[in-house]
Amino acid sequence: MAVHIGGLLSLGAAALLSGARLASAHDHHGANLNLDPGEPIGGAMKMHIILMTVSFGILFPIGLVMGLKKHRWHVPVQATGGVLAIIGFVLGHAHGGRSFPENAHSKFSWFMLWLLAAQMGAGIYLKLHTERRFNDRARPFIKIAHKYLAALMVVATYTQVLLGVVAWLGFCYDGYMGQCLAHLIMGSSFLAYGIWLLLLVRLATPWLARFGRSPELYDSAMIMVWGLFNTFTEHGFIEEAHGWSHKDLQHTSLGVIWFCGGLLSTYMLRKAGPSDRSMFPAIILIFTGCAMASHEQDTEFSTKVHFVFGLSLVLAGFTRCVEILLITTGLIKSNSKEPNPFQYISVFFLCHSGMAFMSANHESVAAMENIGIDIGTFSLGFLSISFLLFFYAYFLMQLYTDLGSNDKDMMLPTADDGTVYQAVAQVSEIRGHSSDEATRNPHVLFDAADEDDYDSPDMGSTTFRNRSTTVDGISPRSSDEIELGPMRRD
Repeated sequence: MAVHIGGLLSLGAAALLSGARLASAHDHHGANLNLDPGEPIGGAMKMHIILMTVSFGILFPIGLVMGLKKHRWHVPVQATGGVLAIIGFVLGHAHGGRSFPENAHSKFSWFMLWLLAAQMGAGIYLKLHTERRFNDRARPFIKIAHKYLAALMVVATYTQVLLGVVAWLGFCYDGYMGQCLAHLIMGSSFLAYGIWLLLLVRLATPWLARFGRSPELYDSAMIMVWGLFNTFTEHGFIEEAHGWSHKDLQHTSLGVIWFCGGLLSTYMLRKAGPSDRSMFPAIILIFTGCAMASHEQDTEFSTKVHFVFGLSLVLAGFTRCVEILLITTGLIKSNSKEPNPFQYISVFFLCHSGMAFMSANHESVAAMENIGIDIGTFSLGFLSISFLLFFYAYFLMQLYTDLGSNDKDMMLPTADDGTVYQAVAQVSEIRGHSSDEATRNPHVLFDAADEDDYDSPDMGSTTFRNRSTTVDGISPRSSDEIELGPMRRD
């Protein structure tokens, strides 16, 4: 679950870059909002949007979480999503109604189709369990590919959704491509940063403890790398630049401060343990927010939108500093089972800052001004979207936790002092063992309990499940817990 967000950001940025270049290759003028009520989109396109939203936006992410926990509903959920996605793909390329110009969304859909086919093909291959019939040396590599394709699917889905919105609104064509792309990529990076922090808060505490690194080490490394990339791509990287404007200077200087500050924090935390924290990543966010809040724009409305973005970054950095202060002073326990509610505040403001920055591109602001929307309504609308995105990310992580809590063999009781105890079942339940159970096929397609040890989710567990042989048609099973004493101290 704890994927490398920096690598995913690079993939998403590359996809957006290639998509924007494809879009810019066609004659079409942006800022038209493409919402002419006299030009209906047609029933086929509406079904395309609904089916793709259900499959890629709901079923596939939930199925991914179920797959990580080896839940019995993983295969049915993914199979249903695959069928809906194929139907939606056909409808998207055969719809009537509104005619859209050739765009990156339609071209990128072919990559999504082949990615989906590869992912489902790998899943079907693994479900056949060929290692039970012959020495299948390819299986370990296919398992790895299946997991990484799932992570790639998440980034590709997000990219395709953005390209779909761009195609719907008619943005990012001609001379608007550079600034539009910059807002989408930078806004997405802040959003991914917030999701990464939520992942650390909700799930990754044991992972960090195992690797023995400070949480801010990963923040600092990502900030340093992204600052280096931003320094050399803000001026003349996508479009030919003539001279330096005040916007070019400010954007490039932000890349420099991200690189320098990230380098300092990364070096300071190079040998730090999980309990060692740093406020430098948060301070970088505060300075970035201050700069963006005072970022002069062509119109007053655009200046206010950038102020909202900067304010969100300042609040994210400030609350992060307070959170680290509370943790280092012991007022918040970082190793508790449930995060302190205050720890979610900085995460949410980071997610909102990403949405605010994506909304601040020139065409979006111009369209809102033409409609007559004020800054308050505009900000509340994107704030609502930020709440929805935060809810969905939290829901998936909570689902991951809840599915894991149902596996009693993976749960170890923990004392208040942090000592972990091993629990062993020694039961006492006599159940009838029918001849049908004894002779049934050992492999059931959707039954996770029948998975072989090769696919066991926890091969290194110190708890064991004893399946004793039956005697006279009955089998003993256990349920009484006996504490054996402390194993280790986290």
